Amino acid sequence: MSEKKQILIVEDSVTQALKLQLVLEQEGFETVCVTTGEEALEQINRQLPNLVIVDYHLPGIQGDELCRQIHMDITTRGIPLMMLTSDETSAAQLHGLESGADDFVAKSEDLEILLLRVHNLLRKSRHESATVEVGRSLFRRARVLIIDDSNTYRQSLAQELTDEGCEVTQVTSGTAGLALLAHNDFDCVMVDMVMPGMDGIAVCKELSLLRADADAPLVVLMLSAYESKENVTRALEAGADDFVGKSTEMSLLRARLRALLRRKFLLEQNQRIMDEIRLREMETLRAKAEKEAAEARAALAEGLERANRDLEEANSKLRETQVHLIQSEKMASLGQLVAGIAHEINNPLSFALSNVFTIEGWLAKVRGETQDQISEEHSARLEKARQRIIDTGQGLERVRELVVKLRTFSRLDEGEFKTIDIREAIESVLLFLRHKMTDRVEVVCDFLAENRLACYAGQLNQVLMNVIANAVDAIEAKGTITVRTSTADGMFVISVTDSGCGIAQEHLERIFDPFFTTKPIGQGTGLGLSISYGIIKSHKGRIDVFSTMGKGTEVRILIPLDLKEG
Repeated sequence: MSEKKQILIVEDSVTQALKLQLVLEQEGFETVCVTTGEEALEQINRQLPNLVIVDYHLPGIQGDELCRQIHMDITTRGIPLMMLTSDETSAAQLHGLESGADDFVAKSEDLEILLLRVHNLLRKSRHESATVEVGRSLFRRARVLIIDDSNTYRQSLAQELTDEGCEVTQVTSGTAGLALLAHNDFDCVMVDMVMPGMDGIAVCKELSLLRADADAPLVVLMLSAYESKENVTRALEAGADDFVGKSTEMSLLRARLRALLRRKFLLEQNQRIMDEIRLREMETLRAKAEKEAAEARAALAEGLERANRDLEEANSKLRETQVHLIQSEKMASLGQLVAGIAHEINNPLSFALSNVFTIEGWLAKVRGETQDQISEEHSARLEKARQRIIDTGQGLERVRELVVKLRTFSRLDEGEFKTIDIREAIESVLLFLRHKMTDRVEVVCDFLAENRLACYAGQLNQVLMNVIANAVDAIEAKGTITVRTSTADGMFVISVTDSGCGIAQEHLERIFDPFFTTKPIGQGTGLGLSISYGIIKSHKGRIDVFSTMGKGTEVRILIPLDLKEG
């Protein structure tokens, strides 16, 4: 079952409102009654009716002004409007129709005629959703077809409508009119009810069949010289939109035609606007979809780029860790090797030193006891032998000192947290690098009286080896390396200064980057300072580098004096 049509009745007369409400509800309509134009607008805001029946004379907003306001809003301009009034003069009808009403009915009109006009307006409103040719011009002359066998009235009416601005086509019979309609587009058909052959009622019924499938239905205005209730009923039931007697003033006929055409054009314009809105909505949705797709692609690209960066960073850290582990293994292996060599050297060295001292003592004793018994030549030979034994002992002492430093280095390679003598650590590193400095680099040491520091000995030893080795490599010919220890602001400071080539300003910011090196290929991994930076950072310290091209570089290693394990 179809939904009931709602009709809004705007009538300040309670009696007239109840009368209309009773008739319309008996016809199957749903009604809402209000007494003022203001209340009508509020009701329309709450729910759009299918038809508005409005009294011309209202308190506050008048009926004609209410019609204008309803037509001004795009959401309500398609609602058909019927104006009621007790003033039946032509001037009142003209004013009501010009205000925007789609039909004008006197309050004294027969109720059956009223209901027929209500049905006609609602029938026309069904076509609001019909598709209209979008390419049609919005501002155009109305095309009117007049079907009338009366030459005099037809010519007079055509002239009136031409003066009104319409494009008028005339035919004398219903058959000719239908043939013309089959191949031409018209906005309105004005047809005489009484004609020879096919009369106006038959034409109207044929047009009703054509209009049922038309995108923009024709407006049909029935003309008749016989104005009676029966003729009005027959015309409206046949499908006519309005009935006008031929005796009606031309001004009123033009007003009724304008009201019918205004509604037709209004519906077409509404459809154009809706088509344009739908087109804009589709464009907006398409643009939104394209934007979302672009954002999704950008997000995907950004995600891939971020994933690639993370992967590259992970790979870089992995390579750095691998090299660090290799370096640590090398240092550990070197420490074990040094400890083993020191142990193996120490045993025979002890015998050699003991024997050298014993022989030197014997030679001194023999020379003293036989000084008066042997010749000066033999005495000189004994003294020479004793001196050589003394020199041999001094050489062995240097070997023993070397073994001690080797053993110190091997102990520093241990990974545990402990307190060490920084001076001994530096001297052991210098010992290992002596072969690279002989007859080329002079080392100047300036140590504090107290150089003990709590740290991870093996890691710090690796840092000292990297920093001092870089200082040696920075000196191409002859130069000087100065190693100092000091304290400042609660930090133990180890300063290594070289007189080498210096570091370029553009490279200075990258020296701690993994795998960055300015050394020739095969002479550096680019991880020494990077590893050292990480080690000192784990000691809660820092490494400061100052360099001048052509003059040299100073590296300061700062470690807290109160560093605790962990």
